[in-house]
Amino acid sequence: RGSGKTTLARIIYRSVSHLFEGCYFLDNVKEALKKEGLASLQEKLLTGALMKRNIDIPNADGATLIKRRISNLKALIILDDVNHLSQLQKLAGGSDWFGPGSRVIVTTRDEHLLISHGIERRYNVEGLKIEEALQLFSQMAFGEDHPEKGYFDVCSQVVDYCKGLPLA
Repeated sequence: RGSGKTTLARIIYRSVSHLFEGCYFLDNVKEALKKEGLASLQEKLLTGALMKRNIDIPNADGATLIKRRISNLKALIILDDVNHLSQLQKLAGGSDWFGPGSRVIVTTRDEHLLISHGIERRYNVEGLKIEEALQLFSQMAFGEDHPEKGYFDVCSQVVDYCKGLPLA
């Protein structure tokens, strides 16, 4: 939780999206699904990846439509904060859903979900080392690489409390 998965995914998206024919970053899947429903998320994914307006998904069979419309497209799809296997199955199915060279990046707190979906290449985001965390915290708090005079102890306590995630 709060280890920078979404931030890292956004950086990757911004860095490489120009290399793909279609791209979409589906933010906070878990919460968006509760608020908007599956069909709405599937429509957003299709509309964004195909760069078209308001693609309507009839009868909630968006999975078939996504596969049919994107299967020839080199796409970059990012699914952020996925927490159920069914979400992956309905939003990113299998590798045959997307064209050659496509990439699907999934952020989740549940590594077993990725394993269950057959995702072999996984990356675990880890916290920073104490020195790196203190430097980042100091840059954000003071605009310097080191804490201001008299603040070293309190900054060290904050960084220690955050377990290597000084911006959490």
